[in-house]
Formats: sequence, structure tokens, C-alpha cells
Amino acid sequence: MKNKLEELIKGNRLLQVLHDKVLDSKFYDEGLNLKIFNYILSYLESRPENEITPEKAYFKFIKSYNKDMKKFAETKKYPLEIDENRATPSRYEYDIILLFSCIFAAHRFRIMQLIDSNSNSIDNALFVGCGPGLEIELIKSKIKSIVAYDFSLDAFPQKQHPKVNFIEEYFDGSDTSQKYDAIYLIELLEHLDKPYQLLENCKNVLDNNGKIFLTTATNIPQFDHLYNFESSHKEFDEKIKDLGYKITFVEDIPHQSLTLDIKAKNRFYVLERNN
Repeated sequence: MKNKLEELIKGNRLLQVLHDKVLDSKFYDEGLNLKIFNYILSYLESRPENEITPEKAYFKFIKSYNKDMKKFAETKKYPLEIDENRATPSRYEYDIILLFSCIFAAHRFRIMQLIDSNSNSIDNALFVGCGPGLEIELIKSKIKSIVAYDFSLDAFPQKQHPKVNFIEEYFDGSDTSQKYDAIYLIELLEHLDKPYQLLENCKNVLDNNGKIFLTTATNIPQFDHLYNFESSHKEFDEKIKDLGYKITFVEDIPHQSLTLDIKAKNRFYVLERNN
């Protein structure tokens, strides 16, 4: 299966350059790369042939993001601050962006690796925001029961993960009867205007010995990002502690750009209750 995607990469100079950067990164893992490749191939094979090709969808995003980076460098404003009616990609295009970035952007590959390596065998987990379901794929063998919330669910992850309880609505943490051993908030908080409210909601359903895995985003002017976390994360860390969490792991993951360095980065956290 992997050969088909490799042919696509080898047939395009830009994709080859981007993937080579992932291969050359210090955290590269061939086993993880194969898992991601196979999942992407399964996704592509499930789509109708009359949709925009995956490479065109990804190039469309790159072109748009490069423009948004230049505008952010000038104004320090995110796209939605400049135009609140900013058009967004289709569900298919968005899934392609999320999936392809895991093999064409070293920071995304590293996030997937941290999810995989930090997840242990547990009874139950909660995903808030699941996209095309790659993160679930990477760790589902370690978890007996998974619940996944998303504003907009694609049919593909539901087909790929029939044992997962998918719920298409906002997670408000109101049902405290179910406690979770792990909660995943991956590349989600930057999409919310009130990210700390979600963290408070999650605490209501986190087991006393449970963990929260999350990422933040700094200077990433993506078309649908709302919240920009300041680089030092001093305010974020203080609010986390005020909410009753303790930080047990943290790693900065800077972005590599072929065009413009705007000091973009993700930060990966593991939190536990401060009992």
C-alpha cells in the first residue's frame, strides 16, 4: 500500500522536499511513518473520484497559509481577525490537510509520535476533536473504550473505528457519571475563543489518576484559528495550575518553514489532576 503514496510524493518536487524534511528530522520513526502512510491510503481509497485531488487540496492550503503568514508578519492578526467571514475548506479538504501534514510537516509528525509514545494501556479515553481519526488509529489498541466528540464528523473515521462511540456535538462535560483515564485535546484549543472553559469541563470527567494530552499553538495563522498562545506560556501554565492541574510533561515543537519564519510552534503537554 505504501508504494502508491510514495509514487505521489516522488512525482512532485515540493512534496518530495517536504517529506525529506520529515525523514531527516531527529524524531523520525519508520514504524510510525508506515502506520500514518497506511491510514492515509485507506482514507484516499474511500473517497469518490470526482473530488479535488489530494495533492491539489494540500497545495491550495499551502498557498493560502503562506499568504496568511505574510499578513500575520505585518499585522500580528489571525485571518479571522481580519475577515470574520473567511471561507473554509470542505470536510474532505480539511481532512487531507490534517493527514498530509503528518508526513509533510515535521512538527505534525512529532505530535503524532508524542501521542503514540506517551499513551499507555488504559480502560477508557475521551477525544475532543477527532478529525479524520488518525490519532485514534495510533493508540486504539491500547484503549478498551473510546468516546470521541467533534463538531463535524466525517464518515471515514466512523467506518474505520466501529467500536468508538462518536458524538457530533460540543463537549460540555456535563455528564460526570463517566470518568476517563485519558483525555486528548490535540490541536484543538487554538480553535476556541474560550479554551480554558474546555479544560475546566474536562477536569469534571477526568479520573483522579487520569491524564490530559493537549497541544497549544503559537503564531500559527491558520484559516480557522482563534486563540494565539503567547510564546512563553507563562499565563497558560498559571491558569492550568489555577484550574487544579499539574504539568508532568511539556515539549516545544517549532515549525520549519520554507518561506517565512514567524516563530510558529506547538507545545505538547501532559497534565494530571493536582489532587
